[in-house]
Amino acid sequence: MKKQVRILGLAAAAALLASLLSACQSSERQTYFEENSAGEIVDSALLEEIEQESQPLNSVIGDHINYGQQGGAMAMSDKYAYIYWFMGDMGYIKVDLQTGEAIPLCKVAGCTHDPNLFPDCINNNYRLNSTAVGDALWHTEDNKLLQTKDGETKVLYENSYCNEIEENNYKDFPEEKYTIFDMTIDDNYAYLFGGSYVILLDKSTMQAVKIIDLTEDSMLLSTNIYKGKIYFNTDLHELYVADIESGEVTKLGDKVNDISVQDDTLYYMVKEGGGLEIFSADLDFKNSKKIASGFYLNHSVVSEGKLYYIPTDNEGIIMCHDIASGEETLFYECEAPIFIIGCADFIDRIFFCTDSAIDQETYEPYSLLISMRTDGSDLWVRRFDGETWKN
Repeated sequence: MKKQVRILGLAAAAALLASLLSACQSSERQTYFEENSAGEIVDSALLEEIEQESQPLNSVIGDHINYGQQGGAMAMSDKYAYIYWFMGDMGYIKVDLQTGEAIPLCKVAGCTHDPNLFPDCINNNYRLNSTAVGDALWHTEDNKLLQTKDGETKVLYENSYCNEIEENNYKDFPEEKYTIFDMTIDDNYAYLFGGSYVILLDKSTMQAVKIIDLTEDSMLLSTNIYKGKIYFNTDLHELYVADIESGEVTKLGDKVNDISVQDDTLYYMVKEGGGLEIFSADLDFKNSKKIASGFYLNHSVVSEGKLYYIPTDNEGIIMCHDIASGEETLFYECEAPIFIIGCADFIDRIFFCTDSAIDQETYEPYSLLISMRTDGSDLWVRRFDGETWKN
């Protein structure tokens, strides 16, 4: 869709629309827009995008706030969506779930922090397994669980446990045998996953209350906590379930490359003939059936009987797959590759982030934050102009 102008980027346009109505040129970007004799913008597509961006998110937050199954490049609290990716010149941001306001996580405008001089600046390091807990962020680094709050970072827990598998696998790198590779948090516990075990850490005392050895001859690939059980698969592509209370581990199946558990359904991925096939099954791995193909499970989310995903052969689109009917519809399309999906079961919105792309009219970089409600309604798009990151 061809436009005659991009005014300062859409984010700035929404805020400065009144002053721009009487102008014909942006002093910052040297781009133009079409106006009528009354000085009104007549580019309807541009006005539609400006209006769309200026709308609040108005997210509905559930009564039960559970921060489980988060981590990585995006996390949710009951107030904000945290984006650990460079959103234009803002760097890492948090987005108010009601107003849609984007707030840089670094308090320095434009973040001029040199990574060599300020390595602890949030924009200068990637915080693994980041999860929002109240008004703080919990994340991991090597064998430590850390909390960052109000710009201060402290150690909450330091792991000193490993089992025979870690001892054998890290003989040449003994300091890595205590590494925390993954983390999930619920109301009572932080579940810290090593290479082959899980530590249940009491959130109120920061004490380890239980350790479960999950595998005997392999390493963990993906894990899900669901209704008192841990579903996981290994680098041997075997699928297991562990009962958290008893510690009993049961094998469910083979040839499983990735898993996701939602709404009493196990979704899993297998690789067949060089392609990616997505299946659903009961929690005991029975009644398996193929439902979709051509994407990674960590590039998808299931809600209200629909699966929203980013296909591997076109990362610039979001597809919607109706699980019951099999119908495939194009939900959203943009020029930039979409590569991050974030959601939480207590929020009625899904968020997508794009990598940096070049505006075809201004030849300047931009990235997008895209959101919709879990039923597919109320599409909301926010544009961030500027370099992906200066450092």
